[in-house]
Amino acid sequence: MIDSLEVQEFDYLEQALLEASVPFSEITRQYARYLLSLIDGGVLASISTPKLKVLIPYIEKSIQREPIESDGDLRRRLVLELWTVEQQHRKSDEDFANLIRCVLFCFATEECWIEEGTGDATPIYLYFLALKKILPGTRKAFINGFQDFIAANGKYTFHE
Repeated sequence: MIDSLEVQEFDYLEQALLEASVPFSEITRQYARYLLSLIDGGVLASISTPKLKVLIPYIEKSIQREPIESDGDLRRRLVLELWTVEQQHRKSDEDFANLIRCVLFCFATEECWIEEGTGDATPIYLYFLALKKILPGTRKAFINGFQDFIAANGKYTFHE
């Protein structure tokens, strides 16, 4: 069942991102930072610490957008490594596999997003839906994290 309040909140957030002219790469970078904050904050307790530590270097690399955007071979190699780990844990640790899928989004480029043609102007709702599989109650914190990001950059003040 689609939560109409959730959809409305993400429509507002997406509009705020667009009005603030936040580029795709910055949305993705902020998502990666948000994932790191969840790991650092101990929020992902359903996933073992050693497994989380495996993902940290990937997330950190994805935050450095320039190599990801410009070096297709590097991006493909890192994505392939992550898919390999995801496949190994898909059945044995669903939360970890879902988190890997979240991390994979951190390696997306605007060109890929446009080619996929989802119809959405930004990937923000997709990013949330992937994370919601692990943290069902994360909506407010996720939205607030992006609202704070927009406000901190002085680009836009969020209004509901």
